[in-house]
Amino acid sequence: MSNTVFITGANGMLGASVTREALAQGFKVKAQILPGSNRDVLADLNIEITEGNILDSDFLDRELSNCQFVINIAALTTIWPRRLQSIYEVNLQGVKNIASVASKYGLQRMVQIGTANSFNHGTKDNPGNELQNYTGGQFKMDYMDSKYVAQCYLLDRFKNENFPVVILNPTYMIGPFDSGPTSGRMLLELYKNKLPGYASGGKNFVYSKDVAVATVNALHMGRLGQCYIVGNENLYFGEMFKKAADVFDQPFKIKQFPGFAINAVGAVNSLIARISGKAPQLSYSMAKMASVKQFYNPDKARKELNLPSTPIETAIADCIGWYKENGYLPK
Repeated sequence: MSNTVFITGANGMLGASVTREALAQGFKVKAQILPGSNRDVLADLNIEITEGNILDSDFLDRELSNCQFVINIAALTTIWPRRLQSIYEVNLQGVKNIASVASKYGLQRMVQIGTANSFNHGTKDNPGNELQNYTGGQFKMDYMDSKYVAQCYLLDRFKNENFPVVILNPTYMIGPFDSGPTSGRMLLELYKNKLPGYASGGKNFVYSKDVAVATVNALHMGRLGQCYIVGNENLYFGEMFKKAADVFDQPFKIKQFPGFAINAVGAVNSLIARISGKAPQLSYSMAKMASVKQFYNPDKARKELNLPSTPIETAIADCIGWYKENGYLPK
C-alpha cells in the first residue's frame, strides 16, 4: 500500500510548506487546489495536483479512494464581513464531507488544521492551553465560530465512532508562500514604513514551516482525538515589530496607539465598509481583537508532535525574503 496523503488547500501559505514537508518525509502527495487557482508555489514539485472543491462530495470520493491519509488545510479565513454563510459551508460542511469520505475508505488518519482561537487565551505568565474553553464567540466572527464547531464535530466522531482524527490549532503564522498577502501584510507595511502604529495587545507567533513539520508528524505521531496548539513565541505587538525592525535593519519608530483611538478608527471603517461594500483594512472587530493578549502554551505539541521552535526572527526573514523574490518588494 502506498503512503499517499491528500492535502487540501495545498497552494496556500501553510499548504505549500506542508506539501514540501510531506515530500521530505517520504509521502506521496495528491494536492487539491480550487479550479483555476494559482499553482506557482507548487511548481516543479513531484506531486499530483488535482483541481476541485471540498464541497463536492463526488470529487472527494474519487480523489480519496486511493489515499491513506488526508490533511485538511482548506478554509475560508474571512473576518469581514463577520457573518457570511459561505464560511460555514467551507469550514464546517467541507470538513464533514472530507470526514465522511475518509471514513468510507478507511483512511488511516485525518489531520485537521483548526485555530488556536478554539481555546481561550491567557497571559504571558499563564498562557492558554488545550484545556481552556472556547470564548471566541464574543467576537461574533463566523470564521472563529465555524472552526470551533468543526473541531467539536470531529471530536464527537472520534468519541462515538473512533474516527482517526488529530486536530492542530496554529497560532499566528509567519513565513513564505504568503501570496495574499495575509498574515505577512503587517510585515510588508512595516518594511515599507507605512505601518502607522500598533495596538496594546499581542499574539503567539509561529514559523509556518514549524507548523508544517508538526502537521506532517501528526500523520504518524500524536494521539487520536486530541487537539494540539501549535505555536512558539508570546509577544506583544510592540515586541514583535521591534524584532522585525531589527531583522530589516531599520530603526524602530512606530508608536503604540491607545485602544480607544484604534476602536474609533475601526468603527468608522466598518461603517464605511457597510456602505461601500469594500472590505476595510481595519474593522471594528479587528480593532477590538488587536488589544487582546492572545498568548498560548505550545508545550503539548512540542512534546507529542516534535514541534520545532524556530526563532521568530527566522520566520520574519524568510517571509520578507519570499516577498522580495516574488515581486512584492524590491530585491
